[in-house]
Amino acid sequence: MSGQNQTVRFGPFELDIQIGELRKNNTRLKLQGQPIQILEMLLAKPGELVTRGEIQQRLWSSDTFVDFNLSLNTAIKKLRQALGDEADAPCYVETLPKRGYRFIGEVERMPAPPDDLVGPRELARTTEIHRTRIWALIAVALLAIVSALIYLLLPTPPPRITGTHLLTRDAFVGLLPLPLRRPLTDGKSVYFQTIRSSTIITKRIPVTGGEASEIPAAPGLLADISRDGSALLFKEPVGPQASQFNVWTQPLPTGSPRLIVRGISYSVIWALDGRGIFFTRKNDSELYRANADGTDERRLATAKYFFGLTLSPDGSRIRFGQPQDSTVNYRLWEIGVDGRNPHQILEREHVFPGTWSPDGKVYFFSAWDGDRYDLWAVRDGRSWWRSHTPVPERLMSGYTSYGPPTISRDGTELYAAAEEHRGELSIYDRTSDRFGPYLGGISACYVDFSPDGQWMAYVSYPEGSLWRSKTDGTQKMQLTLPPTGVMSPRWSPDGKMIVFTDVSHVGKSQVGETNSSRIYAVSADGGSPSLLLAGDLSDPTWSSDGNRIAYASGPQGDLSQVRIFNLQTRESTKVPASDGLWSPRWSPDGRYLVALVGDDTSKMALFTFATNTWQTLASGTVFAWDSWSHDSRFVYAQEGDSLIRIEVASHQRQQLAALHGLKVLAYSLDQFSQGWFGLSPDDKPITTRDTGIEGIYALDLEYK
Repeated sequence: MSGQNQTVRFGPFELDIQIGELRKNNTRLKLQGQPIQILEMLLAKPGELVTRGEIQQRLWSSDTFVDFNLSLNTAIKKLRQALGDEADAPCYVETLPKRGYRFIGEVERMPAPPDDLVGPRELARTTEIHRTRIWALIAVALLAIVSALIYLLLPTPPPRITGTHLLTRDAFVGLLPLPLRRPLTDGKSVYFQTIRSSTIITKRIPVTGGEASEIPAAPGLLADISRDGSALLFKEPVGPQASQFNVWTQPLPTGSPRLIVRGISYSVIWALDGRGIFFTRKNDSELYRANADGTDERRLATAKYFFGLTLSPDGSRIRFGQPQDSTVNYRLWEIGVDGRNPHQILEREHVFPGTWSPDGKVYFFSAWDGDRYDLWAVRDGRSWWRSHTPVPERLMSGYTSYGPPTISRDGTELYAAAEEHRGELSIYDRTSDRFGPYLGGISACYVDFSPDGQWMAYVSYPEGSLWRSKTDGTQKMQLTLPPTGVMSPRWSPDGKMIVFTDVSHVGKSQVGETNSSRIYAVSADGGSPSLLLAGDLSDPTWSSDGNRIAYASGPQGDLSQVRIFNLQTRESTKVPASDGLWSPRWSPDGRYLVALVGDDTSKMALFTFATNTWQTLASGTVFAWDSWSHDSRFVYAQEGDSLIRIEVASHQRQQLAALHGLKVLAYSLDQFSQGWFGLSPDDKPITTRDTGIEGIYALDLEYK
């Protein structure tokens, strides 16, 4: 009797259905998840229609909140990319508009080998055969018993989420990036913060949902709530660049706030009994404990970084994030409350500490996956039979991002801030003093226009692919495909080429992938992008003759510098005295470079090619997104919560627009709740507004 077909061949490809692995000419391809499942469905019925409804039913359950059309299109695009297939002239996957898909290639199924056939035996061996079979049955029974024991001894998998409920839609505009918006609960209410007219408002809402109410509270950011729900902790930003905080305690339900500790770094939490606090100093490199009134302060430990402290239910351990490099590439660490035994918990990167289940057996956290923040859970601790690092499981995925969660007192619900970004290209109108839809309000960012103003290059949001089209939206063409992730495309002076930065490898550490960005050039008429430079690079910008490209090399701050790459000689040279400079922009007339200074970006510098010297163009708070006017007379930039322009000749600055309350975003920067700014062909500020939804969600947990 034959077994089921486990391997399917078509063209140079071979799909092993049992392990979900696609190979091409015996080489394994990096394709998994939904694209593989869709391929299996198509190969199961070659030549027949597989409807969009069938795919949705199998891949996305009814209680999963995703943009199905966008998710399906993304999965099909990845599948076609792996197969080298084209939507317009397919060899394998044919689209039947509004209906579904059909596999049109020739399919060869490889049968499983037949079962062993037992031939006739001499009568003298019958007894021996029966004895062998009996022992085999005994062995199988013993194996089943051992397997059952192992199964019982192994820890059960983490819980799963069975439903979600939006408690409130209060906005978090301009407050903090999503990984820092952890709500708190006392068992009856959920506490969170919003911002209104640059003022932080503390609110609470019943755990069952309803109307949120404001509560008089201490100044600053919500940090923690005591285990008995009797007091909140706040951290008030002070000092230059808000690099230090004062700690306040706020009694609940009412009472006057009280200042208890001054000048800490970012993190602070209550001790288990509410009679003490843990906090950090010296740029979060030192961990301290003090009494609840701030007395008896003592240092417990030092480390590279203590980020996002969370205390275990038994009060014996503190978990925190520690970066692996100069970025926010955190991994999860743990240390005893006595400052002993610091050690790493998980191998996974980009983790933001969250919360334990009440019994301390499960740890919930948020982690960046390259596109959004997903919720994860991992069984806590190790056993003598499990010496390996515990493996976390994803609880939520899709196009909604979730910040670090807090768990209900009974462990049946998680509470988390969540946001689903939607981009709208917008332009500033001075008459109304607001940003409104531009070019149809397409979901695009990093928009740059050709020198004649007839064409535009842009990055689609949230996919991160490079496109070009006429400014009226016609003659649209996609120039890059996933996994390439594009930032800052720039047209060449002759309008024939576009240079851009690929950031898809930044922060990656998988085998065979480099933790670097890359600079490419691609023809405006399409074709394969050409690699120009690789490393820690950003912000390519053309010379006026189109023969050279200036760019930033090295991480933002003291280690960065501005370099110029010659497209003819393929040589790169450093711009004199450009150490500590980044974000260069070449003036359209070719006479100047402008760049941002240092990590705090409180200065802009101007390089004059005629004299080969730098000078300070402007000093202020925090500058970003420097851009030249098309006549090279002005430099436009974001300065804190304003848009300004600076006249190069006089160094005089003029405020153009206030940005208070404006929600902006951009591909790759949305993880930090940041956006971009540029200029239209007539030098009007443009950006991408975030028109998505955000709020506090309750997520139902089911334990296995």
